[in-house]
Amino acid sequence: MHKLFVLILLTAFVTACNINQQAPKNQGVISYKIAYPEEIQEKGYASFLPTKMETTFKNKNYKVSIKGELSLYSLEYISRADGDSATTLFRVFDKRMFHNHKTGEHLFLFEKHGESRVEFINDTHKQIAGLIANKALVYLNGSNKPDIEVYYSEEIKFNRPKENSPFDDIPGVLLEFSLPYKDLNLTFTAQNIELKKINDKVFATPNNYSQSDSGEIAELVSSLIQ
Repeated sequence: MHKLFVLILLTAFVTACNINQQAPKNQGVISYKIAYPEEIQEKGYASFLPTKMETTFKNKNYKVSIKGELSLYSLEYISRADGDSATTLFRVFDKRMFHNHKTGEHLFLFEKHGESRVEFINDTHKQIAGLIANKALVYLNGSNKPDIEVYYSEEIKFNRPKENSPFDDIPGVLLEFSLPYKDLNLTFTAQNIELKKINDKVFATPNNYSQSDSGEIAELVSSLIQ
């Protein structure tokens, strides 16, 4: 009986090691918690705001997905082949739209922030979602006071391309950051990182979405946070 118990433990250990060795380092899903300012949390519609975001990545492709409560709406951003092609998808109720970004086009969430400067704080770290995160400060529009505090890690092979966003010069994966939007700061913090194989179909534009322009999508998204 004792030998059988030891054999089971050894089998489980070997299996776990094999699973760990087979886990891809360049693809997986990162889940984030979204936190809102107190003035938003007190609004009557706060319960309908999304509280989670997922980033799906594989090689030089990645997708950011934010879904509203009760699946009433969803906002997705897809970047393919290291930024060669990018698409924003937005669904509200049964209305589905997509917008293909032109080369050098700003993501509508960052249009008003202009140029940014990053300062890396080499002696400050903290653990987030099981990884040791490095700190960086982002200065917007030539200000002398940091506007965004970021924690990031280069432990995961995450090829995030330049997208005309405040985070262009930060390497690796963002684990905690704030997003200035409509004079509000939304905070995103990684809760879980799952390294697993990802199907390439995840990064395709669904056939049931109709083409739109970024202005229409930006207006609809903005109306959700008022």
